[in-house]
Amino acid sequence: MAFDGLFNLIDIMVLGAGFYAMYSAWVLQREGKIIRTFLALGDTDLDSCKDLQGYANYISPKLWTLGIVMIVYAGISLLNTYVVAINSLFWVMMAVFLVALFWYGREVKKAITKYF
Repeated sequence: MAFDGLFNLIDIMVLGAGFYAMYSAWVLQREGKIIRTFLALGDTDLDSCKDLQGYANYISPKLWTLGIVMIVYAGISLLNTYVVAINSLFWVMMAVFLVALFWYGREVKKAITKYF
């Protein structure tokens, strides 16, 4: 039931990244500011966005979804580690988390191609 060490650290990092993803989506929707961490590839010039509002409308819901999945995954993983063994739910959420990561990466690439 306890995976002490690196796995706990990763769970806490994923939890923090989930909250940061949701914050990034909120900033994009409210202020129209692109936070590079989740919203653009490394070599993308953020000033060259053709339609910032269109980009925000396209990517924000996807980033909210990713953030929520990350938080739920980390919460279940920490619950599995410290409170009660729920291995089947943990493995299902790990699969959902990995699928969400790949899906979001593909969506960001499509958005960069379309809006930059």
